[in-house]
Amino acid sequence: MYNLKNKVALVTGAGGQNGMGKAIALRLAKEGANVVVNDIKVNTKDTDKWSGLPDVVKEIKSLGQKSFSLEGDVSDSIQVDNMIEEIVHKFGSIDILVNNAATSAGPDRVPIVELNEDVWDLVLKVNLKGTFLCCKAVAKVLIKQGRGGKIINMSSVSGKYGVPKFGAYCASKFAVRGFTQVLAKELGVHGIQVNAICPGFVVTERTEDIAKALAPEGTSVNEFIEKEINQTISNTPLGRVCKTNDIAQMAAFLASSESDFITGMSLTVDGGKTTE
Repeated sequence: MYNLKNKVALVTGAGGQNGMGKAIALRLAKEGANVVVNDIKVNTKDTDKWSGLPDVVKEIKSLGQKSFSLEGDVSDSIQVDNMIEEIVHKFGSIDILVNNAATSAGPDRVPIVELNEDVWDLVLKVNLKGTFLCCKAVAKVLIKQGRGGKIINMSSVSGKYGVPKFGAYCASKFAVRGFTQVLAKELGVHGIQVNAICPGFVVTERTEDIAKALAPEGTSVNEFIEKEINQTISNTPLGRVCKTNDIAQMAAFLASSESDFITGMSLTVDGGKTTE
C-alpha cells in the first residue's frame, strides 16, 4: 500500500461507471488521498443505477476520504483554471493530477482519407489540448507550493504503435507521450514527476462505441467485442485483457513517493502484449 494521506488529487474524465477514471479515483482514495473528480457532465444518468460523478463521490466518501465533483470541459482554459482555483480554495492545495479525460470513440475510427476535419480537431482538442491545459494550470500551483507533486497523463499503446482507423487517436496519444517527456524535463527542478500510462485493450464504456464504429457489416457489437477480447487474450503472455484496476494500480504507484525517481516515462500496461 502507498501512503497518500492528506494528498489532494484531481482525476479528469472520471464519470463512467466502468471507466479507468473512476477506478483510479477510488484507488487513490483507498491510499488515503482526498480526490476531486471531473467530467464534461456531472450527472450522466446512463442507467437508473448510475448517475455519474455524484456516485463516484459517494464511493470515495464511503472510503473515509473527502471528495467533490467538478463539471468542466478540459479543453477550455477558463473552465480548467476555475476548476483548479476551486480545488485549492476548498482543499488548500493540490498534489496529484491524473489527466484521464478523452473524447468518445466513434466518428474518428475511420481511414484518414475519410476522417472529417472537425472530428480530428475534437479528438486533438480534448485528448491533447485538455492534457496541456490541465498540466499547465496544476504545474503553476505545484511550483508555487514548492513541495513537488505528481502529474500522470493517459496515453495508450496506440500512442506507441500506429493502428489503422485510429489516426486522430494515435496522433493525440503519441503527442501526449512527447509532451510528457518535455514537461518532465521542465518540472524536474521543482521536484515534480510527470509520467504517462499506456493502457492496452481495456473494456470500458468506450468499448461499445469503438465496436459500433469498427464492426464489419453482419457482425454485432457484442460479437465484435468478444472477438477482440479473445484475440487479445491469445496474444497476451499473461493470458487476459487489461482491467481498469490494472491501470489504477499503476496510477497509484506513480502518484506515490515510491516513484520519486521516475519521470518522463510512458509505462505500458498490457500484460506483455507489446514489449516497448
